[in-house]
Amino acid sequence: MYFSKNIFLHLFYVFLEAYKNFILLCLIQHGKVPNLHKYTSQVVSRFIKPLSQLYQEIANSYSTNNPSDVSIVLEKHSDQLNRDQNMGLGKQVVSSLYRKNIQRLTKTFLTLSLCDIARRVHLHAPQEAEQYVRNMIEDGEIHATISKQNGMVHFHDNPEKYDNPAVLRHVEQQMQHCISLDEKLKSMDQEIAVNPQYVQKSMGVREDDEVGGVFGGK
Repeated sequence: MYFSKNIFLHLFYVFLEAYKNFILLCLIQHGKVPNLHKYTSQVVSRFIKPLSQLYQEIANSYSTNNPSDVSIVLEKHSDQLNRDQNMGLGKQVVSSLYRKNIQRLTKTFLTLSLCDIARRVHLHAPQEAEQYVRNMIEDGEIHATISKQNGMVHFHDNPEKYDNPAVLRHVEQQMQHCISLDEKLKSMDQEIAVNPQYVQKSMGVREDDEVGGVFGGK
């Protein structure tokens, strides 16, 4: 039983570290953190948030849409983030918020000066705004042109009509990737279902009693 408990605790800590990364990556990619799936183990839901409070704080600061708020949290908890080896991702979270704020501007304005963009998204200088805008244009995140004469940025609609063979090939590749991933997940699920340690635990070991004893639960 002691061996089984150690295995579970090891898996829990692995999940905890993965969840910390999950929060940061969701902020970078989607700008928000989704709720845990309703089928998530109760022990995970019970202990995962208290043990990742720093990352919840980062997510809360992100929701203000002010990159300075996120930077303050990163600076405040820099030691912990460095220990977790997540400071790099933390800085990417700040950068992603600048980019998302610029994207929001494209839905409201047709033309803005680099000075206006810097002010509205809380960048320090027009030069920073120009660099962000150029990078986002190159990455296809926005469609715009920058006037060198007066420093004005003109936002455009997406020119892609999604009606050419290249787009169709890309969609087919993504579908094949999803199918392959689904098959791998099914295979892993089958392997776990017949694993002796998993079977033993699912038949007789209460996860929340074990973890609760370690983290101060009942």
